[in-house]
Amino acid sequence: MTSWRILVVDDEPLVLHMLRDVLTSLPADVLEAKEGEEAIRLAKAERPDLIHLDVMMPRMDGFQVAEALKQDPTTATIPIIFISALGSSRDKVRGLDLGAEDYLVKPIDPEELKVRVRM
Repeated sequence: MTSWRILVVDDEPLVLHMLRDVLTSLPADVLEAKEGEEAIRLAKAERPDLIHLDVMMPRMDGFQVAEALKQDPTTATIPIIFISALGSSRDKVRGLDLGAEDYLVKPIDPEELKVRVRM
């Protein structure tokens, strides 16, 4: 099986660690970013197969990151899955309207996460 390249963006080190552990079992090569501007730079340089994106981050939130990625032709087609503690319908709709493929609410079940990635 070919390994996916997945960019995980979250400002919480424990969340990054948990997601890396789950995703490497798929198998996947995991790239990590702790803030929005770093995520945009990595997405442009590395062209991952998928981006897992937190919403609540300092300076540039996940919605702003998604909007920037979808407006740039070099990153516009990279699928995004939001993973956030924000679980209101309004937040989910906003994320999906920005072009995300999915929106998951923390805490995430590891098996559900793997299924969503495969889809």
